[in-house]
Amino acid sequence: MLDKEKKQFMLNPNRAACQTISGVNLVEMMVTLAILVIVLSLGAPAMARWVRDSEVRSSAETLRSILQRTRAEAVSRNTLMRVSLGDAHGHPAWVMGCVRISAVCPAQLFQHAAEMTGKVRWGAAKSAKANTVKIALEAGDAMPGTVDFYPFGDAPKVAEGTDIARIDVFHAIDDRARRLIVSIDGGGNIRLCDPELLPPDPGACK
Repeated sequence: MLDKEKKQFMLNPNRAACQTISGVNLVEMMVTLAILVIVLSLGAPAMARWVRDSEVRSSAETLRSILQRTRAEAVSRNTLMRVSLGDAHGHPAWVMGCVRISAVCPAQLFQHAAEMTGKVRWGAAKSAKANTVKIALEAGDAMPGTVDFYPFGDAPKVAEGTDIARIDVFHAIDDRARRLIVSIDGGGNIRLCDPELLPPDPGACK
């Protein structure tokens, strides 16, 4: 006759295997935590850089969009439209409206107050500096500044050097973060480019 322990083993064959499994001891847990801390410390700067690059990209695309909107309004309304950009400290801001004010064409159609808490900054230049894209502009350069779009969608004051031809978009606290440039030419064409890219990359500044 089998004794009690043998009977229990025959009724539950997994019992022996279960008895051999031990829990994680304190040393193993500390090693695992140390590895986790190292991995996180290596990944955190890259994640922060990605977030800041995304903030710059979002601001640059918004800037391009408001310029395009101003040009479209000039064409559709058959009138002179103006967009005023930024403040003296380079905080992103804009006011878009009609130059020839009337009941149906006010001085302020759309506006966005300066983003005082954000870390993205703008700096602008007129045509004399517009092509030196490798040299970064400072926050608030040539700001607040304006761009006028005429009924045919052109921007002749840009070509004349009296309106903004270039806006640098960058991060205020991280000079390693991406810098993007939004440019306008005399024909009213608006382009977003990355000065770190080289031709023939379509995103390179020309």
